[in-house]
Amino acid sequence: MKTIITLLKTLLLSHFPSGSSINYHDGLLYIIGDDANELLVLDSNYNEVNTVKLFSYDGKRIPKAQKPDLETSVIINDTLLALGSGATKEREIAVSVNLPVGSSKPLQTSYATFIKRLHQIPEINIEGAAVLGNRLVLSNRGNEANTVNHFITTTADFLAQQETAPIGISILKLPLANFAGVSELCYAEKEDILFVILSSEATSNAYDDGVIGDSYFAWINNISQKINDKEISLDGVINLSDVDHAFKGEKVEGICISNITDNRWTLHMVADDDKGASRLFQITVDLKELLDNPM
Repeated sequence: MKTIITLLKTLLLSHFPSGSSINYHDGLLYIIGDDANELLVLDSNYNEVNTVKLFSYDGKRIPKAQKPDLETSVIINDTLLALGSGATKEREIAVSVNLPVGSSKPLQTSYATFIKRLHQIPEINIEGAAVLGNRLVLSNRGNEANTVNHFITTTADFLAQQETAPIGISILKLPLANFAGVSELCYAEKEDILFVILSSEATSNAYDDGVIGDSYFAWINNISQKINDKEISLDGVINLSDVDHAFKGEKVEGICISNITDNRWTLHMVADDDKGASRLFQITVDLKELLDNPM
């Protein structure tokens, strides 16, 4: 079997805390940190291009009890939508930023009404998002006390109709010996593949951090045909520590696609070290090998 994933480069962002999400749009990378005051904008070579002030707390990192905990973001119609985890009242917030960034200010919206409707899930911790056509798929991360990850399917305009937007909830089945929580989603539209990033962390709730374990790159083929199923299984999963030692001890929390050529994807990932820094990874994924070598 040939190599499915190849690490091209990695870079420590010592000045940017708690990387939790990364998106690619028109040649630029947009990075969110769950306790960062700013949105970081980089070019595809990881050079800083811009920053956008999202919050105005003192210090490099927003205090844990106050942080909005923006754990995922997705681009919808040239707007970057970042979502708080929903784990506490302070974290039931959505932030919208028009792209490309310019003079318009970020817009903050509560999505507490929508969160309250997710009554089937025992503990809310939204950590992933992806757009599938006119649908938005969110992932709710489990933990060592609630060892189930959920997919939440709604419409891309759910913020404007929080009381009535359709909601579908599915359980994600994992083939791993130990529990790992979903930390981000990314959709490859042409191939209809949903990439799922999983990470393990020794914590029994949606609030506290824990010792970082392994991170995993997983995928679901033909996701548009499965997303309404009550239970959804992975078609493949790779422990990133087996790909390269650089992933050891890194909690990968964000992933995006920047390029697809000749059956080879270029993707970018961001990891949070829980100590005030972030790390970027650029990888390639061989589409043929991925599809030819299911789990």
